[in-house]
Amino acid sequence: MKCGLTQMFRFVRIDFQIIAFTFVCCAIGVAAVGVGAEPSSQNSNTAATVRGFDNTRFNRPFQEDLDRMDPSADGWSTESFSDAAMAQLKKIGAQIASPDSDFDWSTLRTANCQCTPLQPEAVAENFSVGGIAVYRSGRHSADAQEGSNTLEEVVSTYGQKFAGQHPHVHFKIFRVESIESGRSWRTLVYFQLGATGVAHATQVTATWDCEWQPQPGSAPRLSSLRVSEYEGVASARLRLIDATEAVLGKANEFVPQFSRGLDYWVGTLDRRLGLDIVGIHGVAIGDVDNDGLDDIYFCEPGGLPNRLYLHKSDGTAREVSAVAGVDYLEATRSALFLDLDNDGDQDLVAGSDRFVIFCENDGFGRFHQRAAFKTPAAIVSMAAADYDLDGDLDVYACGYFTKEDAAESSIGLGNPIPFHDANNGAKNSFFRCDGDWTFVEATAAVGLDQDNRRFSLAASWEDYDLDGDPDLYVANDYGRNCLYRNDNGHFVNVAAEAGVEDISAGMSISWGDYNRDGLPDIYVSNMFSSAGNRISYQRQFKEGATEETIKDYQKFAHGNTLFANSGDGTFRDVTDESGVTLGRWAWGSDFIDINNDGWEDLFVTNGMLTRDDPNDL
Repeated sequence: MKCGLTQMFRFVRIDFQIIAFTFVCCAIGVAAVGVGAEPSSQNSNTAATVRGFDNTRFNRPFQEDLDRMDPSADGWSTESFSDAAMAQLKKIGAQIASPDSDFDWSTLRTANCQCTPLQPEAVAENFSVGGIAVYRSGRHSADAQEGSNTLEEVVSTYGQKFAGQHPHVHFKIFRVESIESGRSWRTLVYFQLGATGVAHATQVTATWDCEWQPQPGSAPRLSSLRVSEYEGVASARLRLIDATEAVLGKANEFVPQFSRGLDYWVGTLDRRLGLDIVGIHGVAIGDVDNDGLDDIYFCEPGGLPNRLYLHKSDGTAREVSAVAGVDYLEATRSALFLDLDNDGDQDLVAGSDRFVIFCENDGFGRFHQRAAFKTPAAIVSMAAADYDLDGDLDVYACGYFTKEDAAESSIGLGNPIPFHDANNGAKNSFFRCDGDWTFVEATAAVGLDQDNRRFSLAASWEDYDLDGDPDLYVANDYGRNCLYRNDNGHFVNVAAEAGVEDISAGMSISWGDYNRDGLPDIYVSNMFSSAGNRISYQRQFKEGATEETIKDYQKFAHGNTLFANSGDGTFRDVTDESGVTLGRWAWGSDFIDINNDGWEDLFVTNGMLTRDDPNDL
């Protein structure tokens, strides 16, 4: 669940405070021994103080929270079993990767364990074009299969398919059920494999339905394994080359600024400058010097200058930030290149922790500030459109946290209340352009102050109802998403009646006509959480909460969402049937016709913090 992110950062802070408290306790303990303090006979969760303060006890800080890190101590037997089952699944993964290695299978399965083939016999080619082939089994095809094979047979047979291709295997347990009061257990598992051969690459995604027999004092044993919803993708091997250094590396500023990881800057820059360890800093791409080549502007954390690189005809780039007047040291998370004055060149809007800045391009790639607004929020993203059809572009800016939060916290997460349906975040802002570089903050005037405190991360404009003016969809991290219908220049949030509130951890929004029916459809990037899917379906989860609240939490961890436009002002959730749920921890997505076949595909970016030490939160 998204709470994992919050808890992760909380416990990082907890670790530091516990370390500090430990040193204090050691000092107190030494002093106490020196003056003959008697050991405490009271609760072991307290520490004795020095003589003279016998009635004062120091409780161990955060002990209750730390105890909850162990699911077995917190009453979550399903999570304890999930950990044990995952350890066994990883052993199966290792055998798929090395099918000829010696292994004692009796430690993994029961004597009568029966399995279906790991690649169902019903798999058939579903799609093939441009060297890419997709083959699938029917949904729930395991129902028609006989599990007559042993575990070692199906694993060995499947592993041989990828001999010499160095497969890497991953599992995600997304459902756990106790059967007959723990006499057996059932897990639903996402199986994922990637392999690269000499001439082609393969990617596999499947669902495993596993039953387990618990073993007293030992790991559980697999009693059956059935495979369903199998999908494989085979493609001609794509040789992608990292060209970052070749394109940007000749600029003097590249190595000292861009070749260093986050760990370096955390230990170098004062966090109050606006260092964001989540790294949600965007880029803007556009032809700023009118040479027909796209240039790129990098938004940077506070204390590091934003950088503008001009695209040269030889494929390299030249850094011109200072000359262009856009090397702001202000913490900047979003920027747009767009023609604000209709003179044919790309102007710049930059959103920072304190301001939205509007800059005019002189036609040669040099920028001059023409307007700036203080905002109630630190801006994280922006989107532009001509909402009132007056011939100039207007700008909507998403604010995730307040400026005070941004200054005081390296992550600025705030406290969403309630967690899954918050409406207490920082306010978004709308700037209307009245021509001649005159901008007006018009959020309330146009109706965009409705439901305007929902920890917004992204927004996108589209005329979804085909009435000639652009409407606005806003993806919110902790609150319901908003669809603002444009009614002749005034906006009304119709997300509920349109069926697109999508309670989840909204990260981005993309419009596209995926089914080619002439209507704009919506794809929202959210966060898929296997832990959230497991926990939110347990009876003990949020006991006493309403059924509606429970369903909201289940949706919160479900993954990405695809809404098909029905053409009557409403949308249908077609996520599961379209197979586009699992985008992992998805930050951004876009509809792109990748293979030029006339159908819009989906490109999804995902991931979370990666540190030099992967075991260090």
